Amino acid sequence: MSTDLVQARGAGQRANGDVVLSTSVAELQATAYNFASACIHESRVRAQYVRDIQAMSREYLDAVGSGRLAARDAAAQVNVLRNQILDLARLRSSPVGRAFASKLKPTGRSMLELTEKYAQRIFQRGFGALTEAEQASVFAEIVASAGRGDPRVIALARSLGKAGKRILLVSLAVACYEVYAAEDRPRELARQGMLAGVGVAGGWVAGSAAVAAGVCAATAPVCVGVAAIAGGLVFAFGADMAFDSLLPKPARL
Repeated sequence: MSTDLVQARGAGQRANGDVVLSTSVAELQATAYNFASACIHESRVRAQYVRDIQAMSREYLDAVGSGRLAARDAAAQVNVLRNQILDLARLRSSPVGRAFASKLKPTGRSMLELTEKYAQRIFQRGFGALTEAEQASVFAEIVASAGRGDPRVIALARSLGKAGKRILLVSLAVACYEVYAAEDRPRELARQGMLAGVGVAGGWVAGSAAVAAGVCAATAPVCVGVAAIAGGLVFAFGADMAFDSLLPKPARL
């Protein structure tokens, strides 16, 4: 076997290895962007949800305290509004966040559930056995509790937000290195931006599609999460291949 043939074969193997490594890194980055984006987004959605329900609760507590609204009416209105705020927050959530929230609380609670819950908690009796004054206390507690989010979920959302930011910083550091080490830096900069966008969009589309198609239940966050990761990988692989075909890497001399 001639020396030229051996060198050519070795160069071909190195080129194939470079392609495999580049594709693997691209898929990993897309997955990281997808995860980081979802974590940061969910943290912000949850924070906004808490601010909204707190503002609503304060407004109705003031109305009850000033005598402008009866406690019973305030409790009924607050319950409807909180459920509406909950639904709107879920619409803004990522597919995985929406599935997780639906698993924790499939639907908002009814007034009957709330009155019984707080009657038992405050007076250790059923709501129907309470006096009018005691029932008014239950209604007031419903209004006040409407502004309190689940502390466990709030803590989890904050942790996810912090984790997402750390992962995003690492992903950006890798992207910066890839741009710095590239022979064609403008091309690599465009490629890194494409990977970030495709990773996030692919995860959202695949996660939503998995629920819409019945592959995953709306209350199955693990299944939706796997679908989102797989979707991000597939989208990233396809987009990276398309990018290389449209803007090939500069040939090495």
